Amino acid sequence: MNIYLEIPDVDKHFPYRSLLCNGDTLCYPHWHKEIEIIYVTKGSLNLGINDTPIHMEQGEVQFINGGDVHYFLSSPESERVVIQFDLNLFQEVAALNGNDYSLREVFTLMEYSSSRWPVATAAKVKGLIESIYEEDVQRREGYVFLIKARLFELLTVILREVPKSPINKQPKFSEDTLNQSRETLERLERIFIYVEQHYQEAISLNEVANYMGFSPYYFTKLFKKNMGMTFIAFLNEYRLNKAKWILINEDLPMSAVAEAAGFGSVKTFHHFFKEATGISPLKYHKTIFGNNTARLQEESPSSALYDRDIKTGISGG
Repeated sequence: MNIYLEIPDVDKHFPYRSLLCNGDTLCYPHWHKEIEIIYVTKGSLNLGINDTPIHMEQGEVQFINGGDVHYFLSSPESERVVIQFDLNLFQEVAALNGNDYSLREVFTLMEYSSSRWPVATAAKVKGLIESIYEEDVQRREGYVFLIKARLFELLTVILREVPKSPINKQPKFSEDTLNQSRETLERLERIFIYVEQHYQEAISLNEVANYMGFSPYYFTKLFKKNMGMTFIAFLNEYRLNKAKWILINEDLPMSAVAEAAGFGSVKTFHHFFKEATGISPLKYHKTIFGNNTARLQEESPSSALYDRDIKTGISGG
């Protein structure tokens, strides 16, 4: 469905890109034909692939096959390297493979999570990802050749060392199953949009269930199954992330921050914030906002504007 289609900004002659994303924002369900690699470099990350919620810890790698619908939940204090590439990148040697399977099947049959690989294999893949990303950032002379060489080396490691997944060997989903999956993702997107539009209001589970046309019981099961958390936990986390952004970027009274983020009272806001971060919202604000102010005063106006634009961008992947 086109609503979930993402077209990565890659050069058709070199269909590859890498990104460094923080976990401060939601990334709505989408899909693309490119293979995607997620490498968590800091904190922990919550995402979903098709109908399966996945939790990743720092140092773990996850492959996402082309065509798989995926989304990222807000995972504060996390960071991830994202690498995307089209299989056309390998087309010049695909015919020389000498096996009776295509490169698409190589990525379809592999075990996607590094948590189920041999330790030495995971270390090798992480080293290649780090090298690829570093070359892309520095862009020294000949970096494209080295990135391509590293991607070919990565493909070889997948062929030789990464285990095959019994789950991925199973026959393709039936059309009925695929339709059901798309319907579930449509529902999740409607919920995300509703929260974005109403998070400043007193949202109840019953209200959202009614909006979706479900009973509270069915809505609760649907959300927990597909998101890996309750709706109320998701809503509180969403509001906390909004509050953090305000605390980082604006100098407002705590009552105004609580109201803008959708919390019913300063007391409730303080309780949830301290429970999630270990410090009070006021201390968080003084520490980070103060540092940001001092830094921005040293920068030119154009540089400060650039930094602000980067921070407010939606995470890719």
